[in-house]
Amino acid sequence: MASTEFDRVPVEDTVRALRRLAPGASLREPRTPELRVLARALDDHAPSELARTHPGPVARAVLAGQLRILDRAVTGFFDAGPGTARLVRAARYSRRCRAGPLLDRLRAEPGLRAAALGWAEAGGHRILAGELRGVPEVPSDDDGRLAAELAVAALLPPPERGGRVPGGDLVRTGSAFLDVRSLRIGDHGFRVDVESAAPVELVREEDGLTLRALWWKGLGRVTDDLGHEYLVVAKDPAGTPTTRHWCHPRPAPGARLLRLESAGYRGERLRLAAVPVGSCVDVLVKSELTVRL
Repeated sequence: MASTEFDRVPVEDTVRALRRLAPGASLREPRTPELRVLARALDDHAPSELARTHPGPVARAVLAGQLRILDRAVTGFFDAGPGTARLVRAARYSRRCRAGPLLDRLRAEPGLRAAALGWAEAGGHRILAGELRGVPEVPSDDDGRLAAELAVAALLPPPERGGRVPGGDLVRTGSAFLDVRSLRIGDHGFRVDVESAAPVELVREEDGLTLRALWWKGLGRVTDDLGHEYLVVAKDPAGTPTTRHWCHPRPAPGARLLRLESAGYRGERLRLAAVPVGSCVDVLVKSELTVRL
């Protein structure tokens, strides 16, 4: 199942859904103390406020996340940005056993620590870079938002497979570009498949052919006619016009209508030349589909 920045639901939308969540939800318990503190804090604070209200847990959560990225980078199997080659070489000639906490290895080996510091600074990993320099960084609003994403990810249940198709015809209304293809309701959630027919055109301009396209970003919000919200726990565009969404929990008792709000589109422009030149921009075209249960 795909999970990328492109199809991920913004953390602000997920936090709003958590505050208005439909009954019957079953959330996970975050594994670390700092993530549990941050998950509770999101009941009253916006993601961008966490760095100011909870700087300690934010710094620890972000540091742990950046150490996980570093741990993958030292293997050399992942494209982890500038400085990775030097980091991999330093890790390969490390004198210590690879077992044990990575941060302990970094503190014990100046060469590996210097390579990791260069990698962290080049990649914008501020909290990790400050830890390696021995001068802790004060968390920024962006760090608070990242910590909120980590806390929310720790709460979300896994997508539920299977489910049943509601009885009767699937009644839906919505956009000219979007169409609900199927709805399956499981014991703990539901899955909705939406097909996008966003326009793509190839036009001839003065300097050659240009491809213009709109790519749908999936659903950004799911509500019902009782005022409840539902978590979009996963999306899978799968490289096809149809995007599959797993939502939690199952529709609330008494709900008769689901409202599916589009997250907008990404517009792309690519000039087809000897050296292709392109650009892209998010297009906030909000549209809503409805599905009768």
